[in-house]
Amino acid sequence: MTMRWQTWIASHLAALMMIWPHAAWAAGHRLVPSDVIQIKVVNQGDLDTQARVEQDGTINFPYVGRLRVSGMTEDQVSSVIKTALERADVVKQPQVLVSLLNFGAQISVEGAVSQPGLLPIDRPTTLTQVLARAGGIKDTAGNVVTIRRPTGRGQQVFHYDLKDIMSGKINGSQIVVQNNDEVYVETAPVYFLYGYVARAGQYPLSRRLSVQQALAAGGGISELGSESRIKIRRRDASGHVAESDASLDDDVRPDDTVVVNERFF
Repeated sequence: MTMRWQTWIASHLAALMMIWPHAAWAAGHRLVPSDVIQIKVVNQGDLDTQARVEQDGTINFPYVGRLRVSGMTEDQVSSVIKTALERADVVKQPQVLVSLLNFGAQISVEGAVSQPGLLPIDRPTTLTQVLARAGGIKDTAGNVVTIRRPTGRGQQVFHYDLKDIMSGKINGSQIVVQNNDEVYVETAPVYFLYGYVARAGQYPLSRRLSVQQALAAGGGISELGSESRIKIRRRDASGHVAESDASLDDDVRPDDTVVVNERFF
């Protein structure tokens, strides 16, 4: 992983650690469908209940039936249950404690991140925080795609240029993800350097590059290599690989292999 990526990941993880607890204290988690809560009525053990928030935003509570709780904080749910118990004349002046057991809101993060998988979200969460919580992006990362499926409204797809996020042109801290969003970090196109170059191997092709620029990324031509004996191996649409002469000014395409041959003595 390059120093640039490490610096980006470290800075956003640090910011995440500073912001995360304060955001929770300020706003509190608001319940969403599939959240599971623990409800305890002091000195009324028969009313202690674990309840899952249903898709319609309600829970079922003994003696009072269904209560709408989606969008509420734990304290607000406590108040709703307390009022319902008093109205039903089940308990006089009840003390109700509500705590969250499991988060129902989550997003998936896949692709060129260090730790892909499902992430629970318990408060407003931004794209930058998501990438940091997924362990940061890999050196091979390309653009970022977010897929959202609003109920009854089809599918929404948002594309973000990773270079713009890295440079700050796009402020990832202002892009808020939502429950069930799918974040996919694409793998950037690559090219390969082979032969008499300083550092042969695979390199990301995140922008337009000439052969000369591609070679520079690999440390340049080695002492025994010849800039007049460069070849490009390129695969066509049918899968056939053809090799052709290349100059330093030629463009490099995705999956090209740039081969530098030995110079004549």
